[in-house]
Amino acid sequence: MTQAAYLGPWLWKAAVEKAGSFDVDKVVAASPGIELKTAPEGYVKVHPNHHLWSKPRIGKWTRDGQADVVYESEDLIEPDPFPAGYQ
Repeated sequence: MTQAAYLGPWLWKAAVEKAGSFDVDKVVAASPGIELKTAPEGYVKVHPNHHLWSKPRIGKWTRDGQADVVYESEDLIEPDPFPAGYQ
């Protein structure tokens, strides 16, 4: 999850700038709607539930340790962290 370690501080920075404060409650309240185009996975957007809209990809590993993308959604997929049946 290296991309998450990279992305987290950039999301925090954007939320702090939007909130105009380092106060955690203000930063949390400011985070929905933040959009980043420089995430390792491309464009992401923070949902009101604080999870990310993103484009899922399916890859196939090659012998040289690289991944070939065999599928990528056209649009961002809305996060659903609590799908029916998993509560």
